[in-house]
Amino acid sequence: MIADQYSRTNLKSAHKAEQWMATDTSAQEPSTESEEGAMSPGDGLKLLLEQFRELKEYFSHFLTAKTDSAKLALWSTVLSLVLALLGFVLLSGLLVIAGWFVLSGTAGGLGVLFGGIWWLGNLVTGILFLAGLGLGVYFVVARSKRTSRERTVAKYETRQALQQSEFGRSASNQTERAVAESE
Repeated sequence: MIADQYSRTNLKSAHKAEQWMATDTSAQEPSTESEEGAMSPGDGLKLLLEQFRELKEYFSHFLTAKTDSAKLALWSTVLSLVLALLGFVLLSGLLVIAGWFVLSGTAGGLGVLFGGIWWLGNLVTGILFLAGLGLGVYFVVARSKRTSRERTVAKYETRQALQQSEFGRSASNQTERAVAESE
């Protein structure tokens, strides 16, 4: 029903605009009365204002749709983050519980091996766990440093080879020459 109303309004507006454009006002005397089928300047202004009102409504509709789309995207992002956080908390809890069971079982087993001295089993398990954790962190950091250094050296060697091929000399050649001249 609303679409029919808009289409009838648009057809009437288009018909009036065609009639107004078809009339040659330069050859006619200005008249205060509008002829049958001709559009007066007042009608043209009304038509223009009506079309601006319609354009304003369409633009408002467009902005509302874009705002709703942005709200939906934000809501989806927030929901995804909350679900990811919940999953992280759940997985972390399961890992902590599993680790506790492993360490508790190890401590209990060592306590039995030490002749029922449970505190000694707990102590040895704690020391072994901390030593293993420390060694693991040390090796990971050392490997990361070594890999980073190797990548940096390879990057500069590649760059110097490019300089050598393009200019006939490289930054390392210039540095070596400057050191030789200063001695």
